[in-house]
Amino acid sequence: MKFLSLFSSVMFISILILLFIGFVFLYLFIAKKDNLLKANGLTEKKKKKKQNLRERFVMPLVKLGKKAGPIGINYPFFTDIQKTEILINQAGNPLGMHLQDFYGFRFVLAMCGLGFGSFYSFIGLPFAMPVILLAIFGGLFGPNVWIYFKAKNRQEMISIMMPDFLDTVSVTLSAGVSLDGALKQVTKQFEGPLSEEIDRFNREIELGVTRSSAYQGLIDRSSSKELHSLVNALMQGSNLGVPVSRTFKLQADDLRATRGFAAKEKAAKASPLITLVTTFFIAPSVIGLILGLLALNLIYNPEAFGLDHFFF
Repeated sequence: MKFLSLFSSVMFISILILLFIGFVFLYLFIAKKDNLLKANGLTEKKKKKKQNLRERFVMPLVKLGKKAGPIGINYPFFTDIQKTEILINQAGNPLGMHLQDFYGFRFVLAMCGLGFGSFYSFIGLPFAMPVILLAIFGGLFGPNVWIYFKAKNRQEMISIMMPDFLDTVSVTLSAGVSLDGALKQVTKQFEGPLSEEIDRFNREIELGVTRSSAYQGLIDRSSSKELHSLVNALMQGSNLGVPVSRTFKLQADDLRATRGFAAKEKAAKASPLITLVTTFFIAPSVIGLILGLLALNLIYNPEAFGLDHFFF
């Protein structure tokens, strides 16, 4: 019986892991598609119901996480605090969370997972121990997976918005407006993560931060290669005396050409990727679930198959 219990637990956990990996890949594919649609203005605005649901269920947990932050940050549990802080900055501090708040949020979710697992075990449902462990580990490491994808999607949005942003700034500069004035004016017209980063850059300049330090901060808060290329070009252009408007125009043309090739490449890779995920993760997990249930049925109910003499 111990062997059967162990076999059932291993099978259950393996299937959950395979399904989790498969659906994560599918989520990434759908998220990339949504980002492209948002960048081209083809999606509808978020409904108030979604915002109300987030305020009703998520924000109370975030508030508890801010209170539990001093406790949570002392127990990072196999995570790199510095790398996590970089991801939080790249994600734009979602839900108003900073490093300590994020670790408090993890701690709160882990406690919720422990409570759910305990209740699951208390009512006598099967696979109690695996469910408890999965709930706790999900609460601990789920936020890390979420912040990673949040940062990745935000940086992709920055890269997608760059050509249009650069064109608009170039036209504004050609009209005789200064660089700081052009950036302020354009950020009011654009919405999204790129405008947020440029607006933060402008505020730092107004507060007396040196331009080189503000440029470096902009690079540190982003992993977008396109934004890094622009900032490096601006820094070199200011040192060499190259006109800023020409720098923006050249960067915009180059990014448009690069983005066209990248879009074709991603479109060519999308279908094989979905097939790969379905073949190696989702399909095996479903087949394993069916075969595992069949094996358990054979072991626990052999008389239904005429095999009672074989097992006993």
